Amino acid sequence: MLVTLSEILKDANERHYAVGAFNCLSQENVMGALEAAEELRSPIILQLAEVQFPEAPMEMMAPLYLKAAKRSSVPVCVHLDHGQSLETCVRAIRLGFTSVMFDGAALPFDENVAASREVTRIAKAAGVDVEAELGKVGNSGVDTADVFTDVDEAVRFVGSTGIDALAVAIGNLHGHYVHTPQLNIQRLIEIHEACDRLPLVLHGGSGTSEADFKACIHNGICKINVATAIQRGIMKRIGERLSQKPDEEYVPLKQVMIDASREVIAAHMRLFESEGRA
Repeated sequence: MLVTLSEILKDANERHYAVGAFNCLSQENVMGALEAAEELRSPIILQLAEVQFPEAPMEMMAPLYLKAAKRSSVPVCVHLDHGQSLETCVRAIRLGFTSVMFDGAALPFDENVAASREVTRIAKAAGVDVEAELGKVGNSGVDTADVFTDVDEAVRFVGSTGIDALAVAIGNLHGHYVHTPQLNIQRLIEIHEACDRLPLVLHGGSGTSEADFKACIHNGICKINVATAIQRGIMKRIGERLSQKPDEEYVPLKQVMIDASREVIAAHMRLFESEGRA
């Protein structure tokens, strides 16, 4: 069933688990994701980031996401990840996404507030929820000088924008980690309490230690983004299949991709403790 971000995160926030938000770039990703969700009876967020539009155009992926969500027996939110402009967020809203993320983290604080507030105003008029980001989540291997989310700024930001979920920077990175990050769980606890227990979001989920994942989901993180792990899982399974049967004339890669997506996503659902919550 198709639901909003607030609907899918409310129970997670109250019962201290996290819902996985999986960046799906193909039909095979979506099929594997929904198979995992229904098998484990887990809520799920299907999402697409603006930087992924060249390989998975939003106008082509939206009907796939939405049809899969409406046909599913578990709650499914269809979410725009890292929308870089108001225009992109409006496009997603018009296509039927039930939540959008506006990423103004690179902007000065006041500009991020103003832009996030405007996105929220428009989205709410359409019944769509909004995630925004405060602080700077770096990129593994490129930008490791993270700026942690400031507690006082988080309170002002949430109060001024009316957003439904806040992505925070506590030492997490996008992409595949070279070294396991050290997350600042105390800062996470402080932000969650200061912001009246608003659902918080962890970006850069691939590569985080199990202990840090558990600490996060028990202290305010209700949504965890996973992208890199899915694609790496697919690459691994395809490589294994090709090495096992190098002379095979036809390799049914579609099923390999579905299976790999399902396995990676199911493993994360169990880790995030969302199994059996739907």
